[in-house]
Amino acid sequence: MRCRVFVLLSLSLTACGSSGPVQSVFGDTADFHPDDRPLATTLVYDCNGFDFVARLGPGEMAVWLPDRYTVLSQVRSREGTLYEESDVSFWRKGDDGILTVAGQSHLNCQLQPHRVPWEDARRRGVDFRGVGNEPGWHLEIQAGRQLLFVSGYGAERTLVTEPVETCSGSVCVYSGASGSRELRVEIAEEPCVDTMSGQQFPFSVEVTFNNAHYQGCGRSLDYPWEDID
Repeated sequence: MRCRVFVLLSLSLTACGSSGPVQSVFGDTADFHPDDRPLATTLVYDCNGFDFVARLGPGEMAVWLPDRYTVLSQVRSREGTLYEESDVSFWRKGDDGILTVAGQSHLNCQLQPHRVPWEDARRRGVDFRGVGNEPGWHLEIQAGRQLLFVSGYGAERTLVTEPVETCSGSVCVYSGASGSRELRVEIAEEPCVDTMSGQQFPFSVEVTFNNAHYQGCGRSLDYPWEDID
């Protein structure tokens, strides 16, 4: 099982989970380097098997940890960019980063852009997400609230509020209308393989919209932070 730990930047180059003398990798904090990444962007990092999700704001970086949500402030560092708050901190230079929590450091933090749409949807409270190809489309379901169907490689967005949900056995159907156009989504709990990436999913998805049919795969999204005080 992959660890989902977010670590305070202990400013060390020790191995993950190691302890001992801390050797600074920053030197004097004489310079301030604004983060060059676009703001309001969801980021997913893999730090040698330790994952975390972040989102950038002006002079700050919000991070979602297994046991909490916290906002780090950007502070001065000799090189790279550094964010910290209490016992949590993150430093990056170029494509590499170090994440540390409570003195334990995780190195080689690398961006995972293919995971961003899924983690961004999770962060926004989406319960289920589906995807398909030729043409590219995706679906987001917020149970009891809305269906969002994005088709034509993102060119068309259709929102259905308060959809009707009907489940029987391992199959659930969601239906509703957007203006004069009907949207129907059938989700079956059965193995499904994405036709482009080869990625495996636990659900198959069939969408019927505006007299067109779309086939794809999907999975439910849980919320590891929803019960955090």
